[in-house]
Amino acid sequence: MNGHEGARRLTIYLDVDGVVTTVGYQRQAGKDKLNPAQVARVAALVREFDARVVVSSTWRVADCRPTLVEAGLPENCFHHDWHTAILPTSRDPETGGMLPAERAGRGEEIAEHVIRNRIAEYLILDDVEVGPAHTGRHVQPDAERGLCDADSVLARTLLAQAKAA
Repeated sequence: MNGHEGARRLTIYLDVDGVVTTVGYQRQAGKDKLNPAQVARVAALVREFDARVVVSSTWRVADCRPTLVEAGLPENCFHHDWHTAILPTSRDPETGGMLPAERAGRGEEIAEHVIRNRIAEYLILDDVEVGPAHTGRHVQPDAERGLCDADSVLARTLLAQAKAA
């Protein structure tokens, strides 16, 4: 297999907070706990479309793949370049710390990953706006409830369109 498997397969850029977990869920289940129902929705999309996952969340700072697999994602679902790069625009220039997702230029990070890996078809699951460059490829769950059934339906529609392209 060459280093550009992403060009042939659908890719899902996955945010974690606000998509597969929420503040409310973590308040109930514990810090950094993922909601199994929301993870199952992502896992179903991955299996149905034979998609690869790229983590675009701040969770990528540490290797979160074992946590995502333990929560229900298929073990072999990750793209060989499994997370987006942390671009300089994603860090606070004074402290060097990660900016909040709303200010971090997530769309730019995804665009850089798409170009670098020659990914042709992709979907973004993220509760923050990612910019007009990704119009028609973004499902934006409500951060308070995370990925819901309606979001899954929209994601399936967009993935089916991408697969047909």
